[in-house]
Amino acid sequence: MLLCVDLDGVLYRGSEPVPGVGPLLTERVAGGDRVIYVTNNSFLRRVEYRSRIEACGAPLSTHGIITAASAVAQHFVDAGYRHILVYGAEGLAAELRDAGLDACRTAEFDGPESLAVWGVDAVTVGLDREADWHDLAVATDAVRAGAPLIVPNRDANYPDPGRLVPGTGAAVAALEAATGVRATAIGKPAPDLLLQAAALDGSNIRDAIMIGDSPATDIAAANAAGCRSILLMTGVGAGVGAVQISDLPAEQRPTWVARDAAEMAGILASANGAARG
Repeated sequence: MLLCVDLDGVLYRGSEPVPGVGPLLTERVAGGDRVIYVTNNSFLRRVEYRSRIEACGAPLSTHGIITAASAVAQHFVDAGYRHILVYGAEGLAAELRDAGLDACRTAEFDGPESLAVWGVDAVTVGLDREADWHDLAVATDAVRAGAPLIVPNRDANYPDPGRLVPGTGAAVAALEAATGVRATAIGKPAPDLLLQAAALDGSNIRDAIMIGDSPATDIAAANAAGCRSILLMTGVGAGVGAVQISDLPAEQRPTWVARDAAEMAGILASANGAARG
């Protein structure tokens, strides 16, 4: 059985492992399941996630890690774009360069004139804890000049120990407000990351289970892709009580809800081998 596993809020919160999840995934892989990590996070390159996953006692995926950043990179390659302006951290820019793209960050430009000399094909946005007004202004210049705005995700928040902090979606919303242009998002809740995972695994997506902490992204992506899902109440999902599940929009309702790794273990044991009806 293929398990598509989110990272932030599921495997870890900030630098702290979520208790029991890593060892449970290792146990499931030993029993024959396959794990592919699918994350909307664009702060790090895929290779940089390996040490974080290992530190949580979780198995490294045979097929690697699928990130919204890598999916955006592939989108740009397929579209024939070359020069990508990054309103985000170096991890996102590096992921784009790994795909053969010429990616430069907003801090490298002064304004419209220098952007015009370089020639921006598209603008993307990623989480950047050090971004400032200048970065937003340069990205605004590029979008107003006609560059398409294509982003990894619209996640408004992501879990940090003891709180939720602003995510990529907060920066995307600011840029949309400044330009009047609606961004195209590639990551969850769109089904693309999950469909890519199933294709890499060579399996039917309907037989997979998405494990995530966010109804609006992880669970919605699972429903859009046509697979089952577990809402783990350890990250963003901690704010959604079981009595509130029925109040969620239909596209955000999970197949199962688990309070912790122990409950998730029982769900996976009973779900193994059963396809979504």
